[in-house]
Amino acid sequence: MEITKRFDRILRIFFILQSRVVITIEELETLFSISRRTIYRDLKALEGAGVPIAYEATRGYSIIDGYRIQPSRFTQEEVLSLMIAEKIMQQHETQFIKQHFEAALMKVKASFQLHQKDDLLNWQDKLEVSGGLNADEYLPDVINLLLESIVKKKIPNLSYVKSGDLSAVTRQIEPVGLFYESSFWYLVAFCHLRQDYRNFRLDRVKKVFITEQDFTREHLPVDKLRNDSMPSSITKITVRADQKFAHYLFWERQNYGYKTEVITELGSTMYFEYGGHPTAFARWFMKFADVAKIIEPVFLKDELRGYLLAGLRD
Repeated sequence: MEITKRFDRILRIFFILQSRVVITIEELETLFSISRRTIYRDLKALEGAGVPIAYEATRGYSIIDGYRIQPSRFTQEEVLSLMIAEKIMQQHETQFIKQHFEAALMKVKASFQLHQKDDLLNWQDKLEVSGGLNADEYLPDVINLLLESIVKKKIPNLSYVKSGDLSAVTRQIEPVGLFYESSFWYLVAFCHLRQDYRNFRLDRVKKVFITEQDFTREHLPVDKLRNDSMPSSITKITVRADQKFAHYLFWERQNYGYKTEVITELGSTMYFEYGGHPTAFARWFMKFADVAKIIEPVFLKDELRGYLLAGLRD
């Protein structure tokens, strides 16, 4: 049993090395929850099997360029997972990502066995993914242009329509990274005008032009910047809904920081930690104002009341 476990682990290390440019010993320790000494032994076993592993002191381990073997056969579950991923990508991604994902997946499918290709064909009409993003809302190639800016460390000019505005403004930015949240793509970037980091929603980007100007500073990774800023931008919200109608909130509440629900004789009390602007939460919640109410914070409750009263004016 122990020999089988070690063989599986060594095989996984091999595929990780084959799929990555470089990986550090610390990353391997974390991935497999084993000691550094064990990782060294596994790497030595791969070298003994003829896998040419290179090591750079400042970067980590890699397989020497040009060495490749065909991947192992896919299981039925893996084939199904790839088909589901393909369905989701067709619905949710921008045109650039969708096209290149389909090209990459085509190469993966080429290694399927004949019966797996038949399975894939038979499954196609058994799964449907609808809704999500409309690729037409995004500027073509906006993601690869921004990623090109990040890789080359060249400042782009961004034409951007802010929330509530009709006309675009121009900003010089230093892109740091992208993230997908609450059904939208966002760019984290250092804004030269504001001299601070800002989030830009990609469906509001109307034009991107990469200049020859170099970045003015080094930036932390996007996850670090988001985690550092998150605590100060979280709004804790409590709402209570009539139990008969609480299910109306179910499908969209995950997009608004839903955490947990407590059901009592008073109804269904839901707790949210919303990272966006509280106004966006209030405007979403207006749909349920006849069957639910905001308990706290008070300022958001008052804001919602103001919207509802404004809607009753002649």
